[in-house]
Amino acid sequence: MLRSQIRRFSSTPSHLTNYGFVGLGQMGQHMARHIYNKLDPNDNLYVYDTVDKCSTAFYNDVTGKNPTNKGALKTLSSLSDFSDKNMDFIVTMVPEGKHVKSVVEELVKTHKGDKKPTFIDSSTIDIPTSIQVHDTVKSSGFDFIDAPVSGGVAGARKASLSFMLSRPTHESISPELTTLLKKMGSNIFPCGENHGTGLAAKLSNNYLLAITNLAVADSFQLAKSFGLDLQKYAKLVAVSTGKSWASVDNCPIKGVYPENELPADVDFAGGFVTKLTRKDLVLATESAKFNNRFLFLGDVGKYWYDEACKREDLANRDLGVLFEWLGEVKKGDHK
Repeated sequence: MLRSQIRRFSSTPSHLTNYGFVGLGQMGQHMARHIYNKLDPNDNLYVYDTVDKCSTAFYNDVTGKNPTNKGALKTLSSLSDFSDKNMDFIVTMVPEGKHVKSVVEELVKTHKGDKKPTFIDSSTIDIPTSIQVHDTVKSSGFDFIDAPVSGGVAGARKASLSFMLSRPTHESISPELTTLLKKMGSNIFPCGENHGTGLAAKLSNNYLLAITNLAVADSFQLAKSFGLDLQKYAKLVAVSTGKSWASVDNCPIKGVYPENELPADVDFAGGFVTKLTRKDLVLATESAKFNNRFLFLGDVGKYWYDEACKREDLANRDLGVLFEWLGEVKKGDHK
């Protein structure tokens, strides 16, 4: 159940909602941009990133393309600047659990006034840390909801992300929070009553992604060894039992879907990079142990992502690049 402190806003034009966003990386910059573009009259958006030039570049980019809400967007130079802004929601999109813990605890410590924001953490972090942060801030009267996303950079860019929340039903998600999430995505999935269920769904999903990505790379290399036309093979897989996100939406073969501007068409630049896939795979296997669950493909999957991430050119490119890498690996090269 949502806590009683969550605010219900008036439906009159005079109401004001203050949104905050922390973390303007590859995902966060697009999510914050959609909030800005869809601000209601009188609403404000405050953004912060540890790298000042990211905040400045974000401001110049979004206000240059859409000056309509320019006056409602403010960049902050420190987390403490949020303290007196009467924030309603603050979204965090940062790399690791230690960053979430540091950011949220700083925001709670420096908070002023009676109006306490609801923290929406869309980062992908370990479940124990998220539970610890939740319990800590909850005791101070704040709400902290794990709401990780699926859809990658492309989904963030298109505002088609799926949010996974630790809430039991759609009815338990406040209309104000639903409004915020719908600005950034198209799907909202309540995953359970206990805090951490949103992350549990996210990590389970990304474990599947990491393993199927390896299988797709191996399958396409197998087809290549048989002399098959890989563009034709990709189209076959897309309507056959081997279909998956990794084989279609993130197809590793250049030129199969030119209309979609896939990472394979730009030498696997950007996208969901391999090192982040490895990070989520590790989080999934560690969280599985926390939950006394053995993952049959966890260790073997981690081994291959560990090997790939030893090379910077693989670690920092879209995970689809593993197709090309597996083509270079020879039997006996790895033990």
